[in-house]
Amino acid sequence: MPIVTREFTQYLVYCLSGGSASVGMPQDAQIDCLDAAGRRAGALYFHAGERLPQNDDGVNGIYLYLRMARFADMLTLLQTEKPLYLNLHSDTKVGYLSTGNEPIGERE
Repeated sequence: MPIVTREFTQYLVYCLSGGSASVGMPQDAQIDCLDAAGRRAGALYFHAGERLPQNDDGVNGIYLYLRMARFADMLTLLQTEKPLYLNLHSDTKVGYLSTGNEPIGERE
């Protein structure tokens, strides 16, 4: 099971208006994930309604595609947890956002 993992410590949020596939921006929202040096570790792309593209591990990081309905949950996770990681199974293209080991009963 070859899983690619990239840690990130910073993020940028974009809520897009007027985007479309024809202009290369089909997502409704985007969260860029940056490492400690400010380099892109990957991105989360949020889409409403249409079929999601396949998750991918590219030159500039791991790209995960999620439904727009998940945006608030992902933003809350980014705001309340650390460390955070982008993960992608390179064969199946199943991707996920994960935290580090958390102690039981921790209240943040």
